[in-house]
Amino acid sequence: MKSRTALFGGTFDPPHRGHLHIFHQVALLGRFSSLIVIPARISNFKQGSHPASFDDRFAMVSLLADDYRKEYPDDDLEIIVSDYEGRKEGVSYTSDTVRHFFDDYSFDGKVDFIIGDDHLAALEHWHDWEYLHAHVRFICFTREEGKHDAPDNTECIHSPVVHASSSEIRSGSPEMLTESVRRYIDGHQLYRALR
Repeated sequence: MKSRTALFGGTFDPPHRGHLHIFHQVALLGRFSSLIVIPARISNFKQGSHPASFDDRFAMVSLLADDYRKEYPDDDLEIIVSDYEGRKEGVSYTSDTVRHFFDDYSFDGKVDFIIGDDHLAALEHWHDWEYLHAHVRFICFTREEGKHDAPDNTECIHSPVVHASSSEIRSGSPEMLTESVRRYIDGHQLYRALR
């Protein structure tokens, strides 16, 4: 039987302690042996924005994966950082990414895809929703307990809150970063507000 693997996509501009917290929450579920983290080349939700280069964001996510292994040494979860979306031209659509990984990582006919509750309201408006509804099991970590208004292919799991925001970091709040990611940002002169 294949090891069960989940996917986790995002812009990661920059990656931060909130993402680290999600890695740990996935490990605590006890369902997955690995998590594939997929930085977007151009996020469908942020077209027109100007993030750090894909290479920089890929490098920072790789550093965050190393930090995760150091901060949570007892977690039994492998973090794999994928450059799949970075190698493609144009907008990164979740449906294309799921198609790419489907044969290797589907479980019971669905791919497990991790999201935060900030995506719930618009989930049914994602590009190629019919395909996603048929082929994806969304696992949504939520800040509030109780029932959530979510599509029927979505499992909502309450998890503790770790406040961290990429936009706040870019505006000058580096305390949400791990030290290695902060050093990378300083060394590559990213995000002028942090300097």
